[in-house]
Amino acid sequence: MKKIFGIIAAALLLMAQGAWAQDATLIDGVYYVLNSEDKTAEVVEPSGFRYQGDIVVPDTVNQDGTDYAVTSLSEGAFMQSTLTSLQLPKQTLRVIGPYAFLECKGLTTVDIPETVTTIGTAAFAAYNLTHLHIPASVTEMGRDAVGECPDLESVTVAEGNTHFAVFDGVLMDKAQTRLICYPAKMAGKTYTVPATVTSIDERAFEYLAFLTSVTLPASVTEITYRMFYQASSLNEINIDPANTAYCSADGVVYTADKDTLLIYPAGKTTKFYTPDFPVKTIGPSAFTYAPHLLTIAIPEGVTTICDAAFNYCTSLQKVSFPESITKIGTAAFGFCEKLESIVLPPNITEVTTTLLFGCTSLRSVTIPASVTNIGMTPFVNCPNLTEITCLATTPPTLHMLAFSYLELGDITLYVPEEAVETYKATAKWKDFNVQPLAGTGISISEEFRVKSEEFATAPGWYSLDGRRLDGKPAQSGIYVNGERKVVIK
Repeated sequence: MKKIFGIIAAALLLMAQGAWAQDATLIDGVYYVLNSEDKTAEVVEPSGFRYQGDIVVPDTVNQDGTDYAVTSLSEGAFMQSTLTSLQLPKQTLRVIGPYAFLECKGLTTVDIPETVTTIGTAAFAAYNLTHLHIPASVTEMGRDAVGECPDLESVTVAEGNTHFAVFDGVLMDKAQTRLICYPAKMAGKTYTVPATVTSIDERAFEYLAFLTSVTLPASVTEITYRMFYQASSLNEINIDPANTAYCSADGVVYTADKDTLLIYPAGKTTKFYTPDFPVKTIGPSAFTYAPHLLTIAIPEGVTTICDAAFNYCTSLQKVSFPESITKIGTAAFGFCEKLESIVLPPNITEVTTTLLFGCTSLRSVTIPASVTNIGMTPFVNCPNLTEITCLATTPPTLHMLAFSYLELGDITLYVPEEAVETYKATAKWKDFNVQPLAGTGISISEEFRVKSEEFATAPGWYSLDGRRLDGKPAQSGIYVNGERKVVIK
């Protein structure tokens, strides 16, 4: 599945390129927009076209007897191209535009001419790039100019460059206030960002292959989850205690007020985790690509789980929710391939779009009585889903694509006994194998098909609907503690 970043950029660029197609001129296999006033040419990519193979862009091109100097690569010029080699103009090229080499597979190196002064935003967000040399002429580099390169081993900068340099293998501005790129495959286990750094490019630490620990200074006041995206070796992110915007505990990043858990490092090997602080929010993509996590216990007090919070937690098997949660974002548990059963928290009102997309082992889902709306395709690519328990007596409103790609007749839908006929008379709901719950809405595992084994390895006490409790319960009932189902009289 393509990353959201690439999809959005591609869509925007293709819309823009539709206009270019009318004006672009094809010369020796390359498309250009020619400027008749200053006799310059810009390399572009018309809508629907992708360059392939060996490409040579000369210093000048001739059209109808007039020479045009090739001075720039447009936004997305070689985006998603499959090139084997590329030769750029040696004497005339000045600008490499934004996204010029976005997802440009095949190229391992790009020879940037000594005439280039500007490298645009995400220009070298290219998968196969292993080395990049920045010439002395470059005076401007857009955000994430070098990023999203999982094979990048090194970046070098010409000694005469007055704006950028490499310090300990890391690309920065000359004053060491902006950190642009830490090469993903650079050797080394630990790294401390210099105290002079005040900003870090959003994709600076993506795809780290060897770095296990990074320390951020007090001067950095903006951190995003993308900064450490798929950093598979990184098991701790430490924040200087003097930082007033963020803090860390056990290598996990929180906002300074401890209200939001922001980043759980992808390389962290902990199998069971619960936040160290009484947080209110699990941030967007906070746990994305955390392959070692087996069980997550979300503590009481959390109200919001943001979009894609646990996306691609491919080993996640058990999740427990507190009653305090009122919102779970889009694709929050997408591609949790080992998740077999989930009991959604009792106070949410919506099952959001693609909530459990790609949970290929998912067998059963319990939807609480509070849910009034089910969004678009929350269960897409869940081929083993055979049981849904919906506790609402009034059938929730469905998006027209709510149950797309599911064979509804093969799925048993358990609903409150008094609501069976209503569900059987409601569009889409009636297509399930509708059956009454054995009881009257009380949370007993046999009635809601919630197995105590779901929480067998998670420490602490749990109700049978998966809620983690604060200590041993005082009221009578059936509970889960460790690997046992316990009856308290």
